[in-house]
Amino acid sequence: MGKNGFASTAGVLIGAAYVAVGIIGFAVTGFSNFVQDTDDALLFGFASVNPMHNLVHVTIGTFLIFMTTRSGQATAEGALMGVGIFYVAAFVIGVVAADNLTIISMNGAADGENLVHILTGVTALTAGLFSAGQSEAAARRSGVPVQ
Repeated sequence: MGKNGFASTAGVLIGAAYVAVGIIGFAVTGFSNFVQDTDDALLFGFASVNPMHNLVHVTIGTFLIFMTTRSGQATAEGALMGVGIFYVAAFVIGVVAADNLTIISMNGAADGENLVHILTGVTALTAGLFSAGQSEAAARRSGVPVQ
């Protein structure tokens, strides 16, 4: 985990949180009604989920862990920024139209999952940008040309 520094640590922490939330979500929803809008299935009492939503969380968390630990620094930073942008976009879609994300059981601006998406999206995006800035500064100090 330490080979990529800040990006790797942030990626593992955010990724592990999403994998854990997805697994806990399966304990709440089970595996039936995979893409049904399950208003009564609330994770932690405020976030609407269904099995599809849980699968998305596990998949993105696993992707983030893999990309930030098995690849180089630039890939780790890019993965963080990409996942951050993905979750910011999910937030925007979630608040703009109440029926756009019902396949993952999200029901409009009042859904608690929107708060989770914007917080983790901004966190991942900021971590990726911060790490990229650190990488560029280190490259400049060492005399390596930065493109």
